[in-house]
This record gives sequence, C-alpha cells and structure tokens, in this order.
Amino acid sequence: MEDEATSATRAGSRSNDDEVDPTQGLEDKSLDDEYGTDLNEEHLANSGFDRCNFDDDTAVNGLQDIWKVEVNEAPAEYIMKFHFPNNEVAFVFYNWYANVNGFAARKSKFMRNIKGEITQQTFLCYREGTRQVKVDAGVIRKRRSKLRTRCGCLAKCRVHIEATNGRWYIKYLNDEHNHPLLDDKFMGMLPAHRKMTEYDILQMNNMRKVGIRTPHIYGLFANQAGGYQKVGFRKRDMYNQLERQRRSNISDASDALGFLESMGSTDDKIFWKHTVDEDGRLEKLIWFDGVGQMDYSVFGDVLAFDATYQKNKYLCPLVVFSGVNHHNQSIVFGSAIVRNETEQTYVWLLEQFLTAMGGKSPTSVITDGDLSMRNAIKRVFPDAHHRLCAWHLLRNATSNVGNVQFVSRLRQCMLGDYDIAEFKRKWESMVVEFCVEENKWVNELYEKRNMWATAHIRGNFFAGFRTTSRCEALHSQLGKYVNFQNNLLEFLHHYFRCLSFMRYKEVEADFSSVHGEILMQTEFHSLERSAANVYTREIFLLFLPVLKKACRLKVLGVRQTTSSYIYTVSKYCREGSEWQVSYYPASLEFKCSCLRLESLGIPCEHLIYVITYLDIVKLPDCLVLKRWRKDVKDSLPISNDCLSSAWDPSIVSQYVGIVEHCKRMACAAVKCRNAEYVRSTIEWISTRTETLESIAAEDIPTHSDLNGAFAENLMNPSRARTKGCRSAVPSASNRLKRPSRKAPACGVCREEGHNRKCCPVQRRTDAMSQNQVGSNVMYYEDEEWQ
Repeated sequence: MEDEATSATRAGSRSNDDEVDPTQGLEDKSLDDEYGTDLNEEHLANSGFDRCNFDDDTAVNGLQDIWKVEVNEAPAEYIMKFHFPNNEVAFVFYNWYANVNGFAARKSKFMRNIKGEITQQTFLCYREGTRQVKVDAGVIRKRRSKLRTRCGCLAKCRVHIEATNGRWYIKYLNDEHNHPLLDDKFMGMLPAHRKMTEYDILQMNNMRKVGIRTPHIYGLFANQAGGYQKVGFRKRDMYNQLERQRRSNISDASDALGFLESMGSTDDKIFWKHTVDEDGRLEKLIWFDGVGQMDYSVFGDVLAFDATYQKNKYLCPLVVFSGVNHHNQSIVFGSAIVRNETEQTYVWLLEQFLTAMGGKSPTSVITDGDLSMRNAIKRVFPDAHHRLCAWHLLRNATSNVGNVQFVSRLRQCMLGDYDIAEFKRKWESMVVEFCVEENKWVNELYEKRNMWATAHIRGNFFAGFRTTSRCEALHSQLGKYVNFQNNLLEFLHHYFRCLSFMRYKEVEADFSSVHGEILMQTEFHSLERSAANVYTREIFLLFLPVLKKACRLKVLGVRQTTSSYIYTVSKYCREGSEWQVSYYPASLEFKCSCLRLESLGIPCEHLIYVITYLDIVKLPDCLVLKRWRKDVKDSLPISNDCLSSAWDPSIVSQYVGIVEHCKRMACAAVKCRNAEYVRSTIEWISTRTETLESIAAEDIPTHSDLNGAFAENLMNPSRARTKGCRSAVPSASNRLKRPSRKAPACGVCREEGHNRKCCPVQRRTDAMSQNQVGSNVMYYEDEEWQ
C-alpha cells in the first residue's frame, strides 16, 4: 500500500492546475480507485484524527472561529484536530494557516462518490508543480516571459467528509516545503491573500461615482487601514475588479436604460425614450427627470439647446436643453445622446421634448444657427421666436468677409439699440462702404435679420440671451465630470452628479436671497426696498444700476388720452434721445417705447423715473416678471419625495447617525488595548449588520430588470463621426492604421527634415557671400559648420 507522500507525489505530477473539471470524478466508484488502496481505518489512524472527537472546542464554523485559532508555527497534530462544516471553510482555514506561516494555498483535485457528491478535496502549496516550457525554434517572443514560481513543492492538505455527521476533517497534512517561506511583510503580495471584500468594492464604486480616481481611492484605503501593507489588496486588484465589472455587463446601452428605469423608484416623473437603427444599435436616447420638468413649467419661456462632443466613448453628440432660472443661473431641462445631427434627429428630439413637457412650447429659442436645428424648430415650434447666436454670426462674418472693420460695424448693427429705420440706414451704409453688395453670405444674413438684429427682435423675451455662451459654459461644466473615456452608464452617473451640484448651487442662491437685508444705495429707498423684497439677489443686482440711471432723466411733457397718460422722457441735458412712457391709471400698468421690459424682463430707467415722478413708493406688480421673483417656486404642487435629487429626511438622519457612531467606535477601537473586547465588538456588529440586511432585503421593492429585456436586442452605439468629432482622440488601432503626417520640406533645397534656417545649402550660400566681402568664416565642402 502506497503511503500518503507517494500518492501526493503522483498527484502532483499528474496536473499543475488549480482545479480540475468537476465532472472528472463522476466515474470514480470509490476512493480506492484513485489511490489504489483502502483509505478508511488505516488512513484515519495514520492521520492522528479521532472519529469520535467532534467536540465544540475543535469546531471551526466560520471566520470568527478561524481567527481564534493560534496557527503560527503550530504542529501538524494540533492543526489536524479541527473539523469544518464544508470544504470551503476548510480551505479558508488552511489558507489562513498558510498566510501565517509564509506561503499560500490553492485548490486541487476533488473526488466524488457514486452519488456525485464531493467527499474529498486536496489543497496544495501555491508553488506545487512545474511550468511546461514551450520553446518554438525561430520564434521571437514579443512579451517578456513571466517569472517561474512553480518549484514542485509537495506540501499539501487533504480534507475528507465524515459520513456519519457530515463534518469535514483533515485526513492528511504535509507541511514540508522545498522553498524558503516568505516574511510577513510580503504575504499581502500573494494573490491568494489579496482580496477585495464586497464592502471594499461598494466603497470603491461609490467614490468612482463622484469622480475620484482609482489611485486616490487606493490612497484612501491605505489611510483608513493604517498603511499600504495593511490594505489587503493592491491597486492592480482594483483595476482588475473594474475590468470584471465592465465585462460582466452584457450591453452598455442596456445598462444605461436600466439605470434610467431604476431612477423611477425615486423619481416617478422621469421621462425617457430611445430608438434603435436597423442593426439593433442604440441610435437616440433622450431623458428628462422630474426636477427638469418642474423647472421647465416655471422657466420654460426661453429654451436654448446646443450639441457638445467627446463626452462619451462612442463620441455620440450630447444635446443639452437648458434655460435660465430666477437667479439668472443656467439650468438643465433634459439631455439627449444621438448618433447623428440630421434634421430628422432634431425633429424627433423636439417632439419628445414636447411630450415630456406636457405639450408646452417655449416662446423663444436660441441656437448657434445650425441648419438642421433651424428647420426642426420651424416644424416643431412654429410660433416660437428663434434667435441666432451673435457670436457665431460674427465668427462667420470673419471667415466670409475677412475684414476686421466690417465685423466691428456688423456688431454695432446687430446689438445697437436702434429702431428699424435707423438700422436699415446703417446697414446700407456699411454694405456700400465695404463693397459687399454682391456677397452672398451678407445678403442671406440680411434676409434673416428678424433672427439676430436687436432692432427687429425688440419686444421678444429672451431672458438676456444674445449668444449661446451660456450653453458653452454649461458644456464646460459638464466637461469637468464626463469625458470621452466614459461608457454610457458611467456617463449617466457623472451627468446626474453634475446636475445635482448645479441644483445645489440654486439652493445656495435661494439662501442668499432670503438671508440678511440689503443696504440701500439710492435715494429711492422705498422703491429700492420693495424691489429687494420681491426680486432674487442676482436680479436685484441687475435692477440696481437701472434705479441709479433713473436719477439722470427728466420729463419733457405729458399727453393725456382717454385711458392713459403718455410721458415724454429724455436724458438730462441731452437732446435727441426721447422715449414715450404710457401710464394706465385704471389698471396701474406702464409701458415704454424702448420695450426693454418685454425683452429683458426688468423695468427700464424710463419707467422707473415716471414711477418716481408719480410718487409711487412701491414697485408695481406689472413691472415684476414672475420668473424673477423669490417665491416663483412656492406654488408648485410637487413633493420632494418623488424627485431623484431628494432624500427622505428620516433616512438621512438615520444614515448620518449610524455613520457618526461607527466613526466614533472605530477611533476608540484604534486606541483600545483590550483585543478581546474589540474582537467581541466586531462579532456583535457583524451579527447586527446581518440582521439589518435581512430586514432591508424584505423591504426593498422589486423593479423590472431591463438588462435582461434589452440584452438580446439592444446593442451599443457605433462610434459616431459628426462635425464635432474631428479632434477626437483616436483609438490605438486607428492610430496604428492612420498614415503618418508628411514632414515639411525645406523651402530652399526641398529636402525633408529641416527648414530654410538650418538648410546646409543656404548656409553654404551665405558663407560664399561672406567670403566675397572679405569674411574670415571657414567653409567645409562636405561637413557641418565647425
């Protein structure tokens, strides 16, 4: 009969794998077939294990019991006294024993009985076996060979199940190694002793959601553990875990839709739609959360939307629908990701926008002048006033005319406070002066003057929009959270994180508007105080200069009609500038010929002066636009509980309370010298946590799993190639396929690699010229200058 050492040698020579095929032992009728001997009574006697000795003192049922066992340099007889509920706990115990004694364990072959049940398993030293050397003649390896770690170590542990009670015991233990054991400081480097727990992964994912980079997260783990050597895993393990999470996702597009669907549990007003192309790939995706829909119901009179690029790894353009709130801040109503920017795409987006917003159309829209956008707005928002971005028009003027002075004069015509007749005279004068009467772009621009000239759009409310600079600033803010490396799911996480920050800035502005009192700065104290009480802080600061300018005006005359008084107002000691202010006593309404109130929503200085002229001490309600008031959102019939950006206050207080108490407990445990009490505290916390998890699992509502619904049909979008992706960072494969840029040629000799400043031919020519005038510079025919 073979002894255990002989059988171990044979088993070690058969395979170097960590595990074998689980079906391999199904044909084994008994343990005798594998080892060629009876492994019953005699082996139990040799192992030093007593079948009857299954007492509680030697029972190891979990991690708490494993930590209590002193296995440092413990003899084999002591280790073989313990028994386990299953082979998994037995392996954890042996791996812990290996960790304490300077090596690591791995699983090897297991055996089954005729019923297919595992009855025996062997654990090996991590250096067991030898590497198979594959040498191909004439083949040069591109990758450096890995270090050889297998040295044929015969140390092993074999566990067996006792049929009478189902407990597992150590039947054989060989603790002799043919290699030096590692020091304690190196044990955390072995893969078998490196592991990210479920809570480590959860903490890492939570920190990544707020934009913290992986090296910084690892540094935080090290700070919490008291050093990098105490973390329990390496930075490479974090990257591997992230890669496993990415690979586990069947479809990035399906995960993104599942994320939007899951938001319905906290935001019952969220709206999202998507389309797919003929290949089953995601083509368009648009979404609006409850806060965005609420904001649009109040501030939806002005809409600005523009596309930004390189915000996801598919380079699909991101279209952001934005506006202005009562603090003059940019707000986001919703967004969309599209594969292309055709007219049909924008028509679909605007139609879904109307559906999400209950059919409410904006009164004014501002874009950068893209033809697809213009045509889509005409079809979906026919009654909206469409304004083109002044900055884009001036930039186009630079490229189409190329005269800086013309651009300056065009800017004056575009933004000047002229009437229609004066605008026409200035335009004709400018066209004749710069000889651009036949310029096609200039003529087309004049035909669209109702979309950009202040003289023609006066009276239409745009909330101060003249350019899409707010959109550009919003895109810049989003760029701090998302980039071209994010997949769709990561993009949505960071997108809503950015939205949460922007909406918190609105809360800060609300606080600034209601906290404290403003010191009076003008002579109209009553009027100024009434404006400060109704306007938000930012709008009041815009109104204050108007109040100061009103002191410089005077009334030239008054004309009475059947229903109103018309006041002629002019600047003091300045002729040629007059405005007509109409006052309707019956309804206490005011109107000015400058139409600045209708255009900006803030009263002009002409109206303010007439109010002071009439001794009115309170700003009339007709001059206060509702969207600029402090209390504009007070009447909204919504509950914060249904919004994705709000938490239940009771849940927040519970969470904060538990976190603070756990922090106090952790700080006290660091200072406590009673290890036994700290260990009992950890056990008590583990027990209570398991109870809380079981209770929470029963209370969590189940939601539909879209990952399974879309996994088979929905595919990720292909890499977009739109106008904004020219400067996109190409992939590694594209960089390899792209031909290298041709080097510039010299302007003298037409050779590549240098320019005319360092051209040898030019140098020789210069030297010859200097020699002709008596220069002492030496010239070498075939060498560089010395």
